[in-house]
Amino acid sequence: MIQRPGRPARDSYVRSLIALFALVLALGACSSGSDTKTVAPDAKKASAALNAGLTAHAAGKLTEASADYEEALKYDHKNKFALYNLGLIDAANGNYGLAEDRYRVVLGLDPKYGPALFNLAILRTASSDTKEAMALYERAVAADPKAAAAWLNLGLLQRANGQAAAGDKNVKKAIALNPELKDPMKATSKAAATAPTTPATK
Repeated sequence: MIQRPGRPARDSYVRSLIALFALVLALGACSSGSDTKTVAPDAKKASAALNAGLTAHAAGKLTEASADYEEALKYDHKNKFALYNLGLIDAANGNYGLAEDRYRVVLGLDPKYGPALFNLAILRTASSDTKEAMALYERAVAADPKAAAAWLNLGLLQRANGQAAAGDKNVKKAIALNPELKDPMKATSKAAATAPTTPATK
């Protein structure tokens, strides 16, 4: 059952969601590269600040990482990786509204950026906005048809909203893509796939 924003159970739920799926999507982001063709005037400085932020982030130094990501944005205000990583830090600190704002800015820059679509969908689900959450998952799987976790969460939401046939189909698709995922109707494991916390890189 989804907890309302602000409740300790919700904080724990969202943090646990944000804790597990990070490595998979971060690795995908590492290999995806930047989609922008225009080089920022201070691209080297932006890259250096982003790399410093990634190092601090990986070491758990979130305040330092935030400062580095903000520095990167001074040199390249459209750096989706710095913006996305700031969203991760906001979510880790329980600032879910700020995290949502960051993810929306990222999606304004790159509407097909899977990690931002997925994380925003997680947060919208936790806020009981299942309609937007399903739309975000649909965008995520359209951008990456092999995104098993997005297929799973989409299917679970569809089931919960009276779309049993579509939900069953998408849950099966998710498990076919990643057999480690489980159907909660047939297993005792937690249902929802999780959101990333590992920072995205170029």
